[in-house]
Amino acid sequence: MMKKWLILFGVFFLWACDFEESDTRVCFIGDSITYQWDLEYFFPQYTPLKHAKNGARIRDIDGWNLEECRGIPSVILMGTNNHAEFFDEKRRDSFLQDFFTRIERIQADPLIVVSILPRNYQRQQKPQTNKLIHDVNVLVENGLDSLKGRFVYLDVFPLFAQNEFEARMDLFKDGLHPNVAGQEILTSEVQKVLK
Repeated sequence: MMKKWLILFGVFFLWACDFEESDTRVCFIGDSITYQWDLEYFFPQYTPLKHAKNGARIRDIDGWNLEECRGIPSVILMGTNNHAEFFDEKRRDSFLQDFFTRIERIQADPLIVVSILPRNYQRQQKPQTNKLIHDVNVLVENGLDSLKGRFVYLDVFPLFAQNEFEARMDLFKDGLHPNVAGQEILTSEVQKVLK
């Protein structure tokens, strides 16, 4: 009888050693919007790895070590600090080229690209700012469609806008950074892709 228990224990031990828990890590890459997002609270079932910095622009990614994002689901929410570039066609094209170059270097699987949010920072934005952000989001979505593969585009712009291009101030602390209600919306939309 003892021999049977030892064999069963040995089989269980070997099975337990080979058993790998599923990877629950998710990388979050971005600017102050991502930096202020309470990822531990909103994603309790995951281990969030945050790569975000206040004031970050898309080119800042070059200085970040994103190796831990390789092969795991990752979310990038970035671009609002580049919005001044959208008013000039050459600068907008340069932003788009920079954006696609950088996200292709991120070896996440999948890489969830969240649209740039509408804004009315301290209620001082020019009226056409959100129209331009919307247009850039469309160009990003179209560019990702042509790349295919491991990229998922998540268009949350309409959820944060009203009357087409006006920022929903009830979802922002200051017209730029989502409040708790805005973070809940972001979380819900990202969760749909992660599942």
